[in-house]
Amino acid sequence: MLRSLLVGFVAAVVLASIGNAAPVTAKVPPKLQGTIGPGFTISLKNAQGKAVKTIKHGKYTLVVQDKSGIHNFTLNGPGIKNKMVTGTSFVGKKTVIVTLKKGSYRYFCTVHPEITATLKVT
Repeated sequence: MLRSLLVGFVAAVVLASIGNAAPVTAKVPPKLQGTIGPGFTISLKNAQGKAVKTIKHGKYTLVVQDKSGIHNFTLNGPGIKNKMVTGTSFVGKKTVIVTLKKGSYRYFCTVHPEITATLKVT
């Protein structure tokens, strides 16, 4: 009888402590929004829609909207060598997680290298 009471008490304490535990939340990397096309344009904006020229180093969620089947969105810089986020002939949205290190990054179309812009990471 005492043993079953003790087991019941321990189970109640464990269940109560689980209910009071702080929820575990995963940190979601900040979002960057890239766009290429429909014409000969390329851009990179933050989650608020403002153009990004300089950002802090770290991990980011890069969401690229490719609006033209004749372009691609490629990223090149410290630790990232010509990462093609969207391929030529692809039209649509792609999402990747990137870790940006301090330095200068270039995002561009490999087919039309005149479509290019830079990003400074501090």
